[in-house]
Amino acid sequence: MRGFVQRSLVVSTAICLSVSAGWAATAGGRPMLSVSAPAFGCPATEGAFVVLLDPGRGMLLLSGAKFVGGHRVGRASGGAFRVALPRSGAWELARAGSAVGPVAMWGAAYRVSTGGVGGCVAFDHEQFSSEGDLVTYVQWLVNDVYLKLPQAERERFPALRLSNRTVRLRLQLAGYEPTLVQETEGATIAFRVPGTPRVLLLRPFVLDEATERVAIDLSIADQPDLQSAQKRSLGFVVASAAQPATLADPAMTIQVESAK
Repeated sequence: MRGFVQRSLVVSTAICLSVSAGWAATAGGRPMLSVSAPAFGCPATEGAFVVLLDPGRGMLLLSGAKFVGGHRVGRASGGAFRVALPRSGAWELARAGSAVGPVAMWGAAYRVSTGGVGGCVAFDHEQFSSEGDLVTYVQWLVNDVYLKLPQAERERFPALRLSNRTVRLRLQLAGYEPTLVQETEGATIAFRVPGTPRVLLLRPFVLDEATERVAIDLSIADQPDLQSAQKRSLGFVVASAAQPATLADPAMTIQVESAK
């Protein structure tokens, strides 16, 4: 086995690169909101923002503090909560609140397609310049991540949260020593495929922190210059410590070392 890849290689070797996602979670003073809404396929989730999906009405965006485009919808103390907004009807939540105590609730409803799917997503990113900026982010997380997850995984883990957890992966290329890479969930890892100009792009999302199960959005670029490279989506694979994901081209396995 050739020792082509060393774990200590620096970015300048062009073997492993770390690319900021731009939308990584940021710390702030917004309360962490906890929501349970089984009526919408959301058993429980938490985040600075929570989004409930309803195939018939679109999505409901909630937070425990004011946000652009949001309306004050009441005060939550950890029990059942009803959200009523113009032109969207009532949204009945089994539970809503925050660990900091009773919290003012802000919400906004958007009539967008959810692909006929319920469930929920939550995220901790807070810095948005406008309502359009916020809605664009939410639609990216719903349409390009949540709805593109393998259906079996989405049904098993219907509440997706994007926070600031660190995902550590072991990449094992056939014929080479393993490479360890890590990045914040939702950010992109770029891995140069040895012996070729191609770059494998991996963007991990934590499905379940307890079992460290991770969905990884894969694409491949035809050259190291990612700005001008042609990129081809390879879809999502799912991996954990116990169940590595296997790729045919490039021939490799991806195993989760940690996701916390």
